[in-house]
Amino acid sequence: MGFLDGLFGKQEAPEKAGLPFSIKTSLRPVRLNARRENCIELLVSVQNTSSAPVLVSIQAELPRALGFENVALAKIKEIRVGQLEPGKEKTVSFSLCASHQTAPGTYSVLVTVSQHYRDYSHILNYAKKSVEVRAV
Repeated sequence: MGFLDGLFGKQEAPEKAGLPFSIKTSLRPVRLNARRENCIELLVSVQNTSSAPVLVSIQAELPRALGFENVALAKIKEIRVGQLEPGKEKTVSFSLCASHQTAPGTYSVLVTVSQHYRDYSHILNYAKKSVEVRAV
């Protein structure tokens, strides 16, 4: 049915059955410069596809060669989105930085979107997505 999907458009579905949200990621600009201090933005969009409000947090985990600042000390960062109403979409931004020691290659960033119960210490459901970042 790939031909018909091209004509009529393909509807985006949740990552897995039972998840109340869908996840989209994008990079701006597309790649990092290797062996130089520079940063790109990782944009993560979460849309609530259920009929009830959802408490959401987004976590990014970086490989050893990248960091959230030029010093590249922190490797895990969590952003608490808050209550996401039905049908609403929220976009958050992570700054991914290379340093003088970042070699050319492809690096994998692990993005985890969690659905919480009551407060942020109780996780009800989660989805993981890997994003490839190129350093040239």
